[in-house]
Amino acid sequence: HHWSPISVWGFLWVWLPLFYSRSVKIDKVIADTKSLTKTIVARIQDGSPSSSFLKINGLDFIPGELPVQSLEAMDEALELFHQVLSNLPLEAPVAQISHDVENLQSLLQLLGSHLGCSPHRPARSDALQNLTERLAVFPYTAAVVTLDRLQKCLQSITKHLDHVHNC
Repeated sequence: HHWSPISVWGFLWVWLPLFYSRSVKIDKVIADTKSLTKTIVARIQDGSPSSSFLKINGLDFIPGELPVQSLEAMDEALELFHQVLSNLPLEAPVAQISHDVENLQSLLQLLGSHLGCSPHRPARSDALQNLTERLAVFPYTAAVVTLDRLQKCLQSITKHLDHVHNC
């Protein structure tokens, strides 16, 4: 049986985009993730004073800038922020940022699935026990500290997204 060159080229023309679609999807999810992190950082900067000078006991477990880590570590950090934000008095900006963080987690999980990572649900940290009581003592200060650290964490995530190739 003789193959004509046109049918081979036709075959390649149809199948070639399918080989590249995975990287296109990954690039799109990374772009969407970066865009959402920038949006969250902008929301934080619009509505919150700097907390560099604020010290509050009991919030040491909230991460600031993260070293370049895995998608799993980013997801765990975002889960922690989501839990803390959900336990703060939900004024409009905090509520919106909490929803944005949840959407960011979904994007990271989607990116993980495109990279072939096994699904993972972050464990609830022991540090979150008695969280409501701790946050109720100084809710405004806790919100400012949390949002400041979230901003640093998001900047770390954005940097890491440029180098993400695996789980």
